[in-house]
Amino acid sequence: MTQYVALLRGHNLVKVEDLRQMFLSLGFNNVRSYINSGNIIFETSEIDSNAIIKGIHREFNEC
Repeated sequence: MTQYVALLRGHNLVKVEDLRQMFLSLGFNNVRSYINSGNIIFETSEIDSNAIIKGIHREFNEC
């Protein structure tokens, strides 16, 4: 598994727990936030970073 950090900009206010659940629903593992900043640390076996980014964007667009 590779560890990633999603540096999210604060355009839409999302509760940290909701954000964490969103990343879990995408199939990511060991999801945690960094000091309530909205930045998320997670792990995945997916190696295609474009697929990871597209999945995260898709989830945000559905919110």
